[in-house]
Amino acid sequence: MKIYISDQISKQIRTNLPKDNVTYLNSSSITKADLKEIQVAWGYDHHVQSLLDTPHHQLKWIQSFSAGIDYFPKQQLTDQKITLTNTSGVHSEAIANTVLLYALYFMRDMNLALNMHRQKQWDGSRHYEELTLLSNKKWLIFGTGHIGQEIAREAKALGGYTTGVNHSGHAATNFDDTVADNAYSNIIQDADIIINILPLTPETTHMFDHQFFNQLEHLYLFINVGRGPSVDTSALMQALDDGHVKHAALDVFEEEPLTSDSPLWDYPQVLITPHNSAVSSEMLPGVQDVFIHNLQTFLKDGHPNTNIVDLTRGY
Repeated sequence: MKIYISDQISKQIRTNLPKDNVTYLNSSSITKADLKEIQVAWGYDHHVQSLLDTPHHQLKWIQSFSAGIDYFPKQQLTDQKITLTNTSGVHSEAIANTVLLYALYFMRDMNLALNMHRQKQWDGSRHYEELTLLSNKKWLIFGTGHIGQEIAREAKALGGYTTGVNHSGHAATNFDDTVADNAYSNIIQDADIIINILPLTPETTHMFDHQFFNQLEHLYLFINVGRGPSVDTSALMQALDDGHVKHAALDVFEEEPLTSDSPLWDYPQVLITPHNSAVSSEMLPGVQDVFIHNLQTFLKDGHPNTNIVDLTRGY
């Protein structure tokens, strides 16, 4: 059986893959003839797209390197009955750690501390009016899957109260409370921190728009570690200008990379990271484990069984 591995998968991972009755191909070894024989692809690039566009190909399953799958041609995969699996759960701890960093950065006024450090200034009195604690803060988390549950666990460990938003309002591990996605307006004013970790779907595109931010009066911190297009950037900037949102921490953006002329860079109350909240040195073994487990199941049963994406729902 032939398996294509995109270049985004490191050589470190490739060395530990099962080798019996399997031929692994990459961008430098794949040929036109291979396109009709590959059954599995790990990652997504122009070679995988060429494979999808090849008549009478044998591709049955694609394993994504990431949890988000909005960049995949979902309709084409649906039409061709190709299974897509992701790495949901692998990145949860790294993202949750990053979210806590964002919160602590502003609550401990590290922005001012770093500015004074650069200027070689010592003035502890300038901090007092801004310094606050994580304990007793109310977290409103949009998304109650693996990532949301890990954020809630870590927030609660530091004394936070966590409310999760999901489609039906069903209970979720580590959350003190949950509400349906059509009922959060009743509690949004009480939140200190709002976090988006939702996947990108037609329903979540520009979900955080002018109407959403206008419901807020004095939100302490808005965080986006979900998908950039879920947030209307102009609406967020207006909310920052109007004082509806005091701080924002953004790891994802409507257009990436964020251009140097983006007005977001000029907001001192905005913390920007380059879409790396999910990254850690421990990530690669977890990504590999998901693929190897699914590959072993595929070799045995003809299909993977873990982290299967619902292409209709988009996650």
